[in-house]
Amino acid sequence: MLEFRRILEFSSRVHTYLLALYMFFALLFILFLYLPIQESLIGIISLFQMVLGWTIFLEGAWILLASLIASLEGRVLVIKPAAFTLLRCLAYFSISILVDIINTLITKGFSYGG
Repeated sequence: MLEFRRILEFSSRVHTYLLALYMFFALLFILFLYLPIQESLIGIISLFQMVLGWTIFLEGAWILLASLIASLEGRVLVIKPAAFTLLRCLAYFSISILVDIINTLITKGFSYGG
């Protein structure tokens, strides 16, 4: 059971690194909206963001399920990885929504009462 909890902690660390990588691509996407670059590069970055988003979501689901299994099997409540996973998923969704809002404002502008 100790090995399983170590794997769970390592998975939690990988989840953090995936979120950091997603934040890098989100920043890159926002910066490239201001700079004149080829459309294919924005498409590639969008693809990487989508793949990373699904990877973050599925890794988070794995960590939550593994935390539940470790808690039931070991009779010790494993809450730290699960709580941090929920916070990281909330951060991912917040960043994703913020990038979408910025993209909409830059490409379509802002209109009031339309």
